[in-house]
Amino acid sequence: MIRVTYLSRAASPLSADDLLQLLKQCHQNNTAKGLTGMLLFGNDTFLQSIEGEKSVVEPLIERIAQDTRHENVKILRRDEISERQFSDWSMGFERVTESTLAVIPSLRNFGLRNFSPEYLSEHDDIVDTLLERHRAPHWDPLVRELDARDKLIKDLRIELNAARNHVGMAALVLETVIEVAKDGRLDDAHLEICRSTLASLR
Repeated sequence: MIRVTYLSRAASPLSADDLLQLLKQCHQNNTAKGLTGMLLFGNDTFLQSIEGEKSVVEPLIERIAQDTRHENVKILRRDEISERQFSDWSMGFERVTESTLAVIPSLRNFGLRNFSPEYLSEHDDIVDTLLERHRAPHWDPLVRELDARDKLIKDLRIELNAARNHVGMAALVLETVIEVAKDGRLDDAHLEICRSTLASLR
């Protein structure tokens, strides 16, 4: 197998719909051909790493070089590999923005203006940093966010159930106090129940 990483510039500005269509095409074609990889796009610049069998990757790179959506295609690396680095992605995608760059501590001095073929082709370390976040067993920031959200929802559900139990117990105690108070049967045992329930709510 081989992995090819390249840079190119968009021949014309791409809309969100254009990007979506491109990704749909990548997912459909790559899955069928056993390709995996990662595509980063921002500032009209493509940074893509594609891995798979050489007989499949090489013709694809040639087609990309001829694709009218790309210009100035530059191959950064062409490596023989024994295992995939992007095995989780038929084609992972990240839209590079100032916000997405801001969360990478080692790229604090790297802005969106620097996400360009000219700059990246001279800074292999930055290319590595940008791609490293998506390599297995790492996962896309969106997936991390979804995982964190799922954990938060689980924790909130537990807290909500506990709160419901507390409210249910408090309501039951109040109903009991009101009921026995009407009949003049309120005694120290009822007061102790009130105290213990109040303690559990604090």
